[in-house]
Amino acid sequence: MIKHISLFLILDLFGLCLQAQTLKTGVLVVGNTPAGVSAAIQSARSGAKTIYLTQSLSVNPVFAEEDLQNLWNIRNHYFLKERKKSKVTDSIIASKITLNKASDLIKNIADTVKNLSLNHNNVVDEIKKDGKGWEVRLKGGQKIKTDVIVDATDKLSLASLLSIDLKKALMLPVKSENPFDNKLIRSGLATGYLEPPNNERSIVSIPPGALIPAGFENFIVVPKQIGQVKTERMGLGQAAGTIAAYCAFFKTTTKTVNIRVVQGELLAFDAVLIPYSDIDLKDPNFKAFQQLGLSGLMKSIMVKDGNINKIKFDTAGTLTAEELRAPMKEFYTRSQIWFADNKADTLTIGDAISLFMFTATRGEELKKEIEEGWKVSFKFNSKFDLKRNISRKEFGILADRYLQPFNVRVDPAGNLMR
Repeated sequence: MIKHISLFLILDLFGLCLQAQTLKTGVLVVGNTPAGVSAAIQSARSGAKTIYLTQSLSVNPVFAEEDLQNLWNIRNHYFLKERKKSKVTDSIIASKITLNKASDLIKNIADTVKNLSLNHNNVVDEIKKDGKGWEVRLKGGQKIKTDVIVDATDKLSLASLLSIDLKKALMLPVKSENPFDNKLIRSGLATGYLEPPNNERSIVSIPPGALIPAGFENFIVVPKQIGQVKTERMGLGQAAGTIAAYCAFFKTTTKTVNIRVVQGELLAFDAVLIPYSDIDLKDPNFKAFQQLGLSGLMKSIMVKDGNINKIKFDTAGTLTAEELRAPMKEFYTRSQIWFADNKADTLTIGDAISLFMFTATRGEELKKEIEEGWKVSFKFNSKFDLKRNISRKEFGILADRYLQPFNVRVDPAGNLMR
């Protein structure tokens, strides 16, 4: 009898130990939402050990039409990887995603993503600081120690537990006639839209400060709305997951995050940080346009399409020396000597190559390299003619390659960091 009692006591104590065990992870994402799914999968794919706490019985967020592009990207990255080791066909990647099957698709992917652990039917009861990171206690008594928390719950309930006043703690996206024509675009990580009283919708860029509450290191939120700006939550969740993974992977904090590295990681996973209406997602130079737009070297244009203000790169337009002089000076002081010596108004292909050669201190071999790669490397359909006016598309792609403005670091406010 005594032996049986002892056995029961041992089993009981063992159960208590399991209940009170402390899990350790790099990133903890909380919230059974489209943003939560996006953040958790991206964090894991970016190399951070991630726990996805759904606070529900399973992964079953309610998706909307606006989530379809993000779901497409998540699905295709998964199947492209699987295709290398199985017989997954291109027809699967090309097939459409429907909302009624989206949750099942995401559940299947989440179950198989490396570095991602799913934790269901647990609710956060308490959060407290633990060094640079956090300690989270669940209602069942279990604890999770994490480097970074992403609050992707519908009502940002974790932020409420910490008594964060998000109206004061978050940076508002820029509201202006063209929100993509200012330095804050350089640190943009996602997009949202503003609907003024006249129902004229404008797309806006969302900076890091809209996700990271001031005064709370390594705590990231994914709000549905910031001021009057409604966010695209799956895109914002992807950005949150990338920032979290960066901090966990490099053992640093949200104060010192490298914006360019985060943007580069997002672009590597097909995120659209600037939704140009005149550049197709399948354009072979799509990434170059995104990098150039994020650098701020060439200004975007706002155009009206019904009641929607769209962002346009104006690929067929031409460039003047005057519109390039100021942004070129900010990046490359040396370039001002070239502008002083070259008074031409509209730039030709020859002028652009001359500017690249002077700014990048390259010789005549650069001209030959560009001519030989005009149709092959740069995928231009136009004729190479030094005397012809260069288009914005041609200049942008060449500038991204030879001037590399995206490689210049920026701070969260969009200031260049030398």
